[in-house]
Amino acid sequence: MKRVECTEVFPRFAPASPREAPAIIAKDTLPFVEFLAFEPQGALLVIESPDLASVLGRLRRRSGPRFELDAELPGVIGPGALSPSGRWLLVGGERVGGRHASCQLIDLHTFQVIHTLPIMRPFVWVDDAHFIAQSPNWKLAFLDGNPVRPETRRVDPALAAAHPALVTPEPSLVRVSLATLTCEPLLPSLLFDEEVKAVLSPGRDVLYTATHYSRISAVRLSDARLLWQRPPSRNVIDGTVTDMALDPATNRLVTVGGGMSHDMLVLDAANGDELARHSLETLARGVTKGPSTRGATLGFRPDGLGAIVTNNSLVIELGKEGRWSAFKAGSRAFRALAFSADGTSLVIGGGEKNLRAVTLPPVEARP
Repeated sequence: MKRVECTEVFPRFAPASPREAPAIIAKDTLPFVEFLAFEPQGALLVIESPDLASVLGRLRRRSGPRFELDAELPGVIGPGALSPSGRWLLVGGERVGGRHASCQLIDLHTFQVIHTLPIMRPFVWVDDAHFIAQSPNWKLAFLDGNPVRPETRRVDPALAAAHPALVTPEPSLVRVSLATLTCEPLLPSLLFDEEVKAVLSPGRDVLYTATHYSRISAVRLSDARLLWQRPPSRNVIDGTVTDMALDPATNRLVTVGGGMSHDMLVLDAANGDELARHSLETLARGVTKGPSTRGATLGFRPDGLGAIVTNNSLVIELGKEGRWSAFKAGSRAFRALAFSADGTSLVIGGGEKNLRAVTLPPVEARP
């Protein structure tokens, strides 16, 4: 396993220690993986996809030391969001015009869909009784080659009629009550720059959202007040976002995506100030050949140890002290990751027909 150290972030700190080669699990049993999450009891939830936009995927639960398959549910789209207790899972459902347009609420006790709702990703749980989603946006339309806003929402009419309270007058991020299936608007959604990711502060009182064009916002949940907002990029060259995560140890937001000069941003979550921007391709030089390195998704442990997985099978580790390092962990693009409940294992998946597990040191207690 080839590994490289980089001092581009905070060079005064030492790099993370090298890791052992990832172990292969669920060997030769998967198609494309687009979501991973560990349930509190240790079972692994996997959403697999045939990698065709016209075909829905399936949710699988894998349990035990060998991650054997013990439950399966078809007709879903990742990524998803697991509730704090592990009882509920939110995933995407049927598309409209090839785009995300509905949500499935799955009861993991019965492993069945209990609601299909006219709301879209991104999904994040506030608690087991409330979650964040996006109300249906307008369909795209073109007049003489120019985009115009039609008066039709991007949702199945029958689904919208069944849950009219969730189709807000204008598209927006909303907080949904699981008990009543009603919602409160939090932040307007734009037609050509919808939110793609939402995360909560450690106190679960501030919502951070990111759009494809890097418009990043912080909203206080108690009164839906916009605390700060970073303006969007002017075009894709200036940087896009595919995923965002919050480092709970330092209160920093980290995004990955695309861009010519950079594809990773580090922001102060308190005020949105930019702390750093980086090129993952620069970091990856000497580690891998082939397509330019792009981050697919990322996550953090409670103690601040983070990981980014990429389109060319790298794991980029974000050390708690500020340094990062990279190593080749597979042969195909990665698209999903999950830390085990105790934080000592990182499971990654994507284009390979198996999962890989990286052994990590124990989670460090906070002072």
